[in-house]
Amino acid sequence: MFSRSVLPYPRDTEAPITYYEHIGVYAFRKKALLDFTNWPMTPLEAAEKVECLRYLEYGIPLRMIVVDYMGIEIDTPADLEKASKLF
Repeated sequence: MFSRSVLPYPRDTEAPITYYEHIGVYAFRKKALLDFTNWPMTPLEAAEKVECLRYLEYGIPLRMIVVDYMGIEIDTPADLEKASKLF
């Protein structure tokens, strides 16, 4: 599951929870990309604005790995401006 919100929701603040932050590096076969463009947007994708949710809702498994690296996040024009100054 991908979300722009914290998952799982920490209702029990005493429960130990490990959270992961997503780094978007993707590799797809051509057919997977063509399929994606032919499928309508799914409810979760529409709500979250996270494209990979479309694959999950169509039953396509995604693989992820845990890494120690955290790059520069560029999600807004202001983020891009800050990142440009670093280079």
